[in-house]
Order: sequence, then structure tokens, then C-alpha cells
Amino acid sequence: MPTLDEISGKPNVYSWSAKVDFVLNSRGGFKDVDSDSIRVPWNENLLLTLKKQRIHPVLEGAGATGYRLILEATQTACEAEELGKRLACALLKVAIDRLWGVRLSWPDTPLPCRVVDRAASSGLTAQAFGSVTGHLALSDFAAALQDSFSKLAKVPYRLLLSMELCASAEFELDSRAKLVLLVSAVEAIADQEEYGSEVESLINSMIPIIASAAIEDESIKASIHGQVKNLKRESIRRAIKRKLSEAGFTAEELEFVEGAYSARSKVVHEGLRVPELTAMTAQLNELIRRLYTQEIEFLR
Repeated sequence: MPTLDEISGKPNVYSWSAKVDFVLNSRGGFKDVDSDSIRVPWNENLLLTLKKQRIHPVLEGAGATGYRLILEATQTACEAEELGKRLACALLKVAIDRLWGVRLSWPDTPLPCRVVDRAASSGLTAQAFGSVTGHLALSDFAAALQDSFSKLAKVPYRLLLSMELCASAEFELDSRAKLVLLVSAVEAIADQEEYGSEVESLINSMIPIIASAAIEDESIKASIHGQVKNLKRESIRRAIKRKLSEAGFTAEELEFVEGAYSARSKVVHEGLRVPELTAMTAQLNELIRRLYTQEIEFLR
């Protein structure tokens, strides 16, 4: 087993480390860290470094702090990758147990960490932040409110809920969380219609078959029974497609929304990483805003 001095002093032998960048909200923090960087022996034969990171001034103004965890070192990149994933998961567990708000700063890869060659030379690095604001004069704000208010003789709850989900998505910094909210906003506005009597007759004919099936676990039978009864109405995916088609969206736009729905399913139901979500959420937001404009015009 290598000593800590050997790990630290022999980057050509123990060449690989893992880095996890994260942002911590004002609820979390460390009592005894006065410097911007501190290194401690950790887990018998590893070195753990905690470094402060610059984050967007807006986040800093809200009390958040940026950090980087560095775990050193291994002889292979594969080992470092596994350590990095374990480190990220352990960090999230600590945050969840203590009710800290934590956001991992994932690169656009399937990993929540960066695997770094310690022997590689470090070139010039730079960091920059940008933001876009859309401030209004109070008179313009009042006019915009009046314009929408005058068109809303009544407000369907589906529309209200959908618009609330869409607007709150702009609070999210994580593109995956934003995608989940935006797709949920589309789901909320899409009313699932019942199929006709022919489909209902087909579903009803299946109920006795399920009841008499040789399945000992009654909870499984009940689950199948419930799923079959739900087949009397269209799926939410079909309802979304119908809603957008009725609103005049093009075939290409329908295909894009279908892709966004599938991406949300991969994130939520399969636990997969979907790259390049920022562009997807921006386009989806634009399509949803068009849909709201049409919905409000229809309510006049």
C-alpha cells in the first residue's frame, strides 16, 4: 500500500485523480475551513482536497459557495473514474442527510466527475460568467399585465398549473431539473381523452381474464387490472401530440417535443445522463410560450 507521501510526490506513478465540482447553498458549509484550499489524508491511502471555486456572482449574492473536491491518486484512469463516482454519490448523501442544497457541476459527459491526468502539464485556464436580464419599466409591466388580463375571461386550472411549472423552471440552474419541469408543463396542459365504446368493450373483455389468471399475488393482479383500465383513455404522450397538432405545430416540432419527452423519461425513469440539454430546454421553452399564446387567444 503506498504511503501518502508517495501518492503526493510521485504523479508519474500515481497519475490519476478525480475532481467533483459542486455548489452549496447557504444552509450548508464548513466551520473550520479558513483557507481557500485544504488537504487531508482520507480513506487510508488517498488524499482529499477541498478547494473553493468561483461561481456566478448571482449565486454568490444569494449565499451559495462553489467548491471542488479532489481525490488523489490512482495508477489508472479507470480506478479514478470509479472513485470519482463514489465520491459524488457520497457527497450527495451527506447533503441529503443534512438538508443542504447541492448542485453538481457536471461536465457534458455521463460522469459526475472529471478524471484528471496529474502528470499532464497545466496550460492557461480562464473562467467567465454571463447572465441575461429582461427588466421592464413599471409602465411596460402594467401594460403587459393588462394585455394578458383582458384576454382571460376565465382561467382553466390546467393552463394555470402548466404556466406555473414553466415559469418556475427559470429558477432552475440544472438543465435536467429544467427539462423535467418543462415537460411536466406540457403534460399538464394536455388533456387525455377517452377512447370510444369499441375500445371500452375490448378493455372490459380483458377484466375477467385477469381476474381468473393463475397469479397468486393479488397485488400483481390489482396492478395489472388498474393498468388495463387506464387503457380506456389515450396515453399522455399521445395527448401531447394531439394537443400540439391541433395548435398547428409542424411535424418537425412534434418530433422535437417527442424527443424532449423521451429525454425526460431517460433522466427520470432510467437514470441516464442526456447530454446537451441546455439547447433542448431553450427550444422547448420557446414552443411552450407559443402554445400559451394560442391558448390565451382561444379563451377570449
